[in-house]
Amino acid sequence: MWIWILLSALLAVIAFLLRRTFLSNKDLRVLEGMLDSMAAEGAPSDTVVSFGSAAFVEHIAPRLERLTWRHEFLRDRIRHEEFSLNTILSSMEEGVIVADAKQVVRLANSAFIERFGLNSSPLDHSILEVLGEVAVHRLLTNVLETGQASEELLEMLPGKKVRIAAVRAVPMSDSKGRPGVLAVFRDVTRLQELETVRRDFVSNVSHELRTPLAIFQGYVETLIEMPRMKTDERLELYQILRRHSLRLNALVEDLLTIARLESKREVFKWESGDVGHLVSVWTRDWKARVRGHEVDLQTEISVNLPRVRLDPFRMEQVLHNLLENAFKHLPAVGGGIVVRVAPAPSGDALRVTVQDNGSGIAPKDLPHIFERFFRADKARTSSAAGAKAHSTGLGLSIVKHIIVEHGGRVGAESAQRGAEVWFELPTEEAVGQG
Repeated sequence: MWIWILLSALLAVIAFLLRRTFLSNKDLRVLEGMLDSMAAEGAPSDTVVSFGSAAFVEHIAPRLERLTWRHEFLRDRIRHEEFSLNTILSSMEEGVIVADAKQVVRLANSAFIERFGLNSSPLDHSILEVLGEVAVHRLLTNVLETGQASEELLEMLPGKKVRIAAVRAVPMSDSKGRPGVLAVFRDVTRLQELETVRRDFVSNVSHELRTPLAIFQGYVETLIEMPRMKTDERLELYQILRRHSLRLNALVEDLLTIARLESKREVFKWESGDVGHLVSVWTRDWKARVRGHEVDLQTEISVNLPRVRLDPFRMEQVLHNLLENAFKHLPAVGGGIVVRVAPAPSGDALRVTVQDNGSGIAPKDLPHIFERFFRADKARTSSAAGAKAHSTGLGLSIVKHIIVEHGGRVGAESAQRGAEVWFELPTEEAVGQG
């Protein structure tokens, strides 16, 4: 802009001098028209003009022409740079703003407006008015006062799409040397959630391993220190060690399984399957397992069910985990489990439901039961399963991963008494149409 101002001033001086020397009134009007066009449009008019004064044509016109086309070249360059800047800003995932010394927003890209769910343009409004975030205002104030770049991880107030943002602010100045600040907002909500999951995972694994290992250490030391222990007492210790070794083995197996599923390294062996028949076979095996626990295990399987594409081994693992989860939460007396196989409400999938008459799942726990290492209220632990019941906290998470790999979905419902955990698998016909 300052180049245009200088050029306009120069042309005004030239016009003044030419008016006193070379130009006729007609030529003056033509030159005035050219100057007006440059002032209004930033470039001389495309209309062909001619000057009557031979002296003007010989001495001034060539220089004026070079000046005007130089002016047009600079204008095109500025437009190109503005276009490039706008393209870069609009393609960025990060939100970007430029604010003046009073923290009034002078520039904002579309990502900033979208990420923070703004309903109107933030331009000409203070950053505190736009976001309502005192922490952001404090950060920009510090940058403006110190003249040093700064970066902070800020937790946004509720109601924004961005919950946690990494904000980097750097000092800058405009063409007149007035101070300002450029701030870049990067949404790190998902990264922070994953980091929290990672920390929780490590903490939970450490806890799950520590307990049985401590028991192992204690009883092994007892056996070493008491070599003449009675045979029946020694046998009891061996049984305890065996039970906890099984617990450790189950934990390691589940950890390996979920690691393979999450890393997409698990190989599925697909085939066309009759879910009703497979469920009948698998539950028959489970009836033998719960014999002696006074548990009533029933199946309700609809007829003429469509076939589905599945991995039989993984689907047996799914049903095993669901039955084991229900078994652990049954009452000591009168426990019952019902496995249902029927068309899903959507009509293009099969639904398998495992229902128990245990203590149910609290509403606050329902959204989390498929998360790794999540356990509902310990009051749901059943005395029907007795001391043999143990949980790695990974069973339902494995169920969800396997069902998702099958293109299905999972869910859970619970009333005051009992719970239903279900999964759906798309039929072969639905998969073919998809």
